[in-house]
Amino acid sequence: MYATEYALLGGNAKAMNTTENALNVIRQGLPVDMIDHAGDVLRVTKGDLVPLIGANLRSIQRKKGDGNLTPQQSEHTLAIMGVLTSATDYFNDRETALEWMKTPQIALGNKSAFSYLDTMAGISFVNDIINRMKYGMTA
Repeated sequence: MYATEYALLGGNAKAMNTTENALNVIRQGLPVDMIDHAGDVLRVTKGDLVPLIGANLRSIQRKKGDGNLTPQQSEHTLAIMGVLTSATDYFNDRETALEWMKTPQIALGNKSAFSYLDTMAGISFVNDIINRMKYGMTA
């Protein structure tokens, strides 16, 4: 559960090797510095990413260096990274996956995948579209 996504953020995937360990990491909160890694991997600014996880840029800046995200922000960050992981698996290339996520798609109501990532329901919707594509169903 989220081991790949945690590693993308600069964490040790082994820390997430069981569901219980993953829950403990999420409950403790990801280090705020992982937001920088997430922005780099997703190729978005921190100003664009922070609102997606339900945070305020200024409060994140105050926590920089020694603070943690809340459990909800942590789980949301990992779930967003999970969308990238799923899209990368489908396209077999991270750059292509990122381009798809940023480009309006007919299956997403002519919106980009990124425009849905501010809620867990939106993340689920985008993952559903990716799974439909993976299994040859009409997206």
